[in-house]
Amino acid sequence: MNYYLRNILPEKDVIFVFGSNPEGRHGAGSARVAVKNFGAIYGQGEGLQGNSYAIPTVDLRIAGRPNISLDNIRKSIAKLYIVAEAMPEKKFKVAYRNTANERTLCGYTGKQLCDCFLSAGVVPNNVYFSKEWYDIISN
Repeated sequence: MNYYLRNILPEKDVIFVFGSNPEGRHGAGSARVAVKNFGAIYGQGEGLQGNSYAIPTVDLRIAGRPNISLDNIRKSIAKLYIVAEAMPEKKFKVAYRNTANERTLCGYTGKQLCDCFLSAGVVPNNVYFSKEWYDIISN
């Protein structure tokens, strides 16, 4: 399993994988970074866009968080893995760095989201996790 250190920087072979919302309102957190630095498209809530890839993790139309099920997040991750396998020349860097018990903007903990990535299928060799997540996965 591959990991990266520090912040993800724009490079021609890097795809920035971020948590999104179905509406594609990329206004906060890693979604905002995806628009600013990686070509994410406002209004597109899932999939490849520019040098980024959106995974819906929170629905802004529904009060309270979490509000997108872990099963639906896992299904979206499985789609990511299909795209990553089709693009072996790219490095898909997952933009989560929270610790095992720290909650993300979508309301899930790092451990819960790591489990989604691991149970969505075989992690392609060109998918990279933060060192923080690598440490969670290794334990």
